Parts: sequence; structure tokens; C-alpha cells
Amino acid sequence: MALLSERIARLSLRVLGWRSCTVPTTTGSVHWIETSGRGDLPTTVLLHGFNSSAGYNGPLLQALRPHVRRVIAPDLPGHGFSSTPPDLDGTRIYEGIRDALDRALDAPAVLVGNSMGAALALRYAVDRPGKVCGLALVAPGGAPLSPLELAALQRTFSLRSHAEAEAFLDRLLVRRSRLRPIAAATLRRGFARPALRQLLAGLGPSNYLTVAEVRALTMPVLLLWGAEERVLPSSGLAFFRANLPSHALIEVVAGVGHSPQVDDCDGTARRLLAFFRELA
Repeated sequence: MALLSERIARLSLRVLGWRSCTVPTTTGSVHWIETSGRGDLPTTVLLHGFNSSAGYNGPLLQALRPHVRRVIAPDLPGHGFSSTPPDLDGTRIYEGIRDALDRALDAPAVLVGNSMGAALALRYAVDRPGKVCGLALVAPGGAPLSPLELAALQRTFSLRSHAEAEAFLDRLLVRRSRLRPIAAATLRRGFARPALRQLLAGLGPSNYLTVAEVRALTMPVLLLWGAEERVLPSSGLAFFRANLPSHALIEVVAGVGHSPQVDDCDGTARRLLAFFRELA
């Protein structure tokens, strides 16, 4: 069930003219918000990360809207307003997003993914290259982890107290917000959802991107990695540096961490739009 904060975020976008759509998939219903843009750059799909939802990226969605033909932002299965399959894992999440995007996209689109959403976007680009004209990976997850790195990541996401939730926010974001206590409480409620705890506990090698997948990308690729990244280990960036095709652009961005779209929404939007224009 969607959190109150997710309902407020979606309502805020609806007031601005965004529409809700829900389609059946092999993992249950998948919800997305969308709007027609006012520009001629390609249709853009934004995939959020773990324990987030489409509406939380409202400022970035609104920043892209004037420049593109259409914007689509799904809620991943088990998140937001999408259904939660009883056996939620990385494979089921991908299958739901794949089915939803197959129905949503009527022309090649740019996929923008953050964290777990970036790994899903990459997999979709490999499976459906004809539907993807560009791929932007923002603080991408999915790189293989050592057992120690995996255990550390799982501990990072295990928020057992309000203090741990606030500490997680400090790792996630560079700038401390006045709303930090409220955000921490919301974060804990999200992480407490049984399906997300199950997903986190099941994280392992079967969820990792392979070298073959990463090297198979044929469309233009942009990777943005925050210089202040404190959630994912630096080995993730090293993995993508070593295995992305030679045409990929990899940029380490100063002043942002794991969520560049929050730390510097305007700067992130400008860089993404410059990438979109290069595609055009």
C-alpha cells in the first residue's frame, strides 16, 4: 500500500497535469505517471531506486517536461502504487517493468535510471534495444559486490531506529534538509514493508549485472556518479568503467551523492538534457 507521502507526491503532480496509468503485467499491476511534454527531445522514462516511487522525483520530472515529447515515470513492482507480487525479487521487478514499458512505449525512448532503477533500465536496454535510443545511468546499482560489500550494504538499508534512518539520510544526501526528521520517519515506514525487507534479504549474485550485459549496450550511454557517493562502494564505478562500451560517457559529478536529482536537481536536469540533445 502506498505511503501517505507517496500519495501526496502523486497528487501534487496530478494538480500539475500529470496522469496516472495502470496496466496488468506478469507480476501484477504496474502504475506510472505520465504527461505530454512541450519539446521535441525524445520520450523519457525515469526509473526510481529501492524504497522510492515515481512521485518522489517530481522536481526532476517537471524540469524535463518542457523539453521532451513525453515523460513516463513508473512505480517499480512492490513500490508506490504498483502491485506487490508475493515472491518479490529482482527478477520479478524486472519482469513487471519490462511488461509495462513494452506497453507504454510507442517510439524509442531515453531511459534514465537511478540506483536499482539504473540496473533495470540497463537490462531493458539490452533486451529491447529497438525501444531505447539512449541510456542514462545515475548512481547505478547492479554491479557485483564482494560478500563483505553485500553485507555492509544490507546493514546500511536495515533501519532499526529513527537515529539510523537519519544517519542513512546523511549518507544518501550531501545537503541536510530541515525536513530531515520527517523524511527519516517516512524512510523507516517504507523500509519496514515486508516485501522490501524480503527483497533486501534476497539480494545476491543472481541480481548482479553481468559483464556480457554491460558490454552488449549499443545505444549512447551516459553514467553520472556522485563524487560524494556514500551508499554504494567505489567498486561499482570501477566495474562500469571497466565494462561499459567505449562510446559510453562516464562523469564523476562534484557536490552530489547517491541521489544527484535531489542534491542538485537543476544541474542533473541540465546534464541529462544536454545528453538528450546529443542524441537528437
